[in-house]
Amino acid sequence: MSKKEIMRDSFSLLEAEYGIQNESKKEVWAKILGCYPAQKIMNACIECIRTKKFFPRVSEMIELIEGNIESEAELAWLLLLDRIEKKGHYQSVSFPEYPAIGAVVLSMGGWIKMCEMKMSEEKWVKKDFLILYKIMKKKGIYPDKLTGQFELDNSSRYSEEYLLERYGMYLDGSKDATKKIETPKEESSDEMKMLEKE
Repeated sequence: MSKKEIMRDSFSLLEAEYGIQNESKKEVWAKILGCYPAQKIMNACIECIRTKKFFPRVSEMIELIEGNIESEAELAWLLLLDRIEKKGHYQSVSFPEYPAIGAVVLSMGGWIKMCEMKMSEEKWVKKDFLILYKIMKKKGIYPDKLTGQFELDNSSRYSEEYLLERYGMYLDGSKDATKKIETPKEESSDEMKMLEKE
């Protein structure tokens, strides 16, 4: 079943419960809710029938689909604290459960700075986090991951420019045929072995 068919069936399900709606309402409903996954729309319709007395407004549907943003922001904060404790600033992290966390952390200075938060600052950082979470969630642009210290150090040490200049090779391991570069004598054999593996 296509998304269009699921949305049509969802609206029909609501009409069967609350009565026939006008066409303009159907168009607005489809236009605004069309960006959400079809299954979430259907689940929200079922929840409306279960809990509401009148045909739901679009804003009520969005709240059912997205959930309560305040509660989600609180859960996201707890997840962030857990990752800070378990991973620390050295590891890169991602937040597939609540991807807006990444955008909030970046707007607050980045992963490393967030991990350096002191206990005395936590109350104020949380307050800012909860406000920014709602904004970033609406914006909908999230980073894939937050870069930790190890990855930052390695990316600056083994950048393509560094490898090209020093070894005549690109990040993907291919060689630059125009450059014949000898391995510097001061280069350690451990570093060469690591580069060959990559």
